[in-house]
Amino acid sequence: MQKLDSKKPSSKVSQNICVVLSLPHPPLAWSMVNWYWKKICGIPFLLRNIFNLQRSGVESIIIYSDTENVSLYKNICKENKITAKVTLETNVKKVIRATENFSTLILNGGAIHATQEIEFGMDFTNQSDRELVYSIAPKNMAETLDQIIIGNKVSLSQPSNNQEPSINFLPGKNGSLINKPEDFLTQHNNLLKGSGLSNDSFMDKTITRFFSRQLTRLFLKTPLSPNMITVLSLFIGLISAFFFLKGSYENNLIGACLLLLSAWIDCTDGEIARLKFSESKIGGKLDILCDNLVHFSVFFAIGMGLYQSTGNKNFLYFGALAVIGSLISFLILSSSIIDKKEKISANTTDPKKSNTLTDNIANRDFIYFLFFMSIIGKVDIFICITALGSNIFAAFLTYSKIKSLLHAY
Repeated sequence: MQKLDSKKPSSKVSQNICVVLSLPHPPLAWSMVNWYWKKICGIPFLLRNIFNLQRSGVESIIIYSDTENVSLYKNICKENKITAKVTLETNVKKVIRATENFSTLILNGGAIHATQEIEFGMDFTNQSDRELVYSIAPKNMAETLDQIIIGNKVSLSQPSNNQEPSINFLPGKNGSLINKPEDFLTQHNNLLKGSGLSNDSFMDKTITRFFSRQLTRLFLKTPLSPNMITVLSLFIGLISAFFFLKGSYENNLIGACLLLLSAWIDCTDGEIARLKFSESKIGGKLDILCDNLVHFSVFFAIGMGLYQSTGNKNFLYFGALAVIGSLISFLILSSSIIDKKEKISANTTDPKKSNTLTDNIANRDFIYFLFFMSIIGKVDIFICITALGSNIFAAFLTYSKIKSLLHAY
């Protein structure tokens, strides 16, 4: 038995539930370490399951295989993001003894298990999703673990109506199993498709995510961190504002195109952070701050550019009003936007709920309207609408904020 101990104290989850990750034999041409340490979207196969278990509140994991895996153990030891106590075990009897006093969750290590799926598995009441989770009789635990290892289909049964299961089994969702080398690419593509946020706007879902995923494929092959990509998005957004500052039709169109590119890259940083388990509060705040710096710069530059090209001072005022209205809205809603983004990234919100006020202010759909207005040469109409709309919205937010504070007293 090989143990990897964490300094982090055990929680109630780890004290009451024991998790066993059983690893099937890889194809004959592959060693255990090469198979389970092959990367999917930048993270090794086995490590992806360990991280998802940690995010579900699990702090003690038994990895079961019938062969010694020194190289695999060494790779796990090198990962400083592992906070759980990980035990590698090759003796099925020792696994059973270690779990006999606990409710036990068994996972098929030949599949990728999402956080929500694992949380279903840790629900030992009859409320669990029984299309994902199956009960195993304690007497069949050894057979189940060994059947997983040799790649056989496990005989599944449901608990009786008057008995709560003490052992739950996650065989893996349809399409989540990795049985052959080409399945790694399939899972890579599946994870990319699911890397968006549940509160994405219509344009984000239909257009922005399509382009951002192509860029994500590229950035996953580089050492760039999500925060570096955020700064890159800011840089391109500021260049966009520079072109709008010149005020001509051609420069406005170039500025609008660069703003689209900035927005697509802005989506990419979050996708990579979620795919690589590298989200952070600092990253979330930096992302929101850079987004708004770009928006303020573009609104100001459009107003200034229109003034320079037409000589009409009203456009200066419209640009300034657009910045002021957007700034007030940002100051009032910034904390709510950041909190909502963190909860959605961690899958702690209901994906069926419609977008809220904070979602609507945080979306970037206006860039497509600006792009269209740039094509038809009507950027002046865009800045007028933005100046009016942003300040009406800011006034509404201010009124709502004052009203809530008065009610609090």
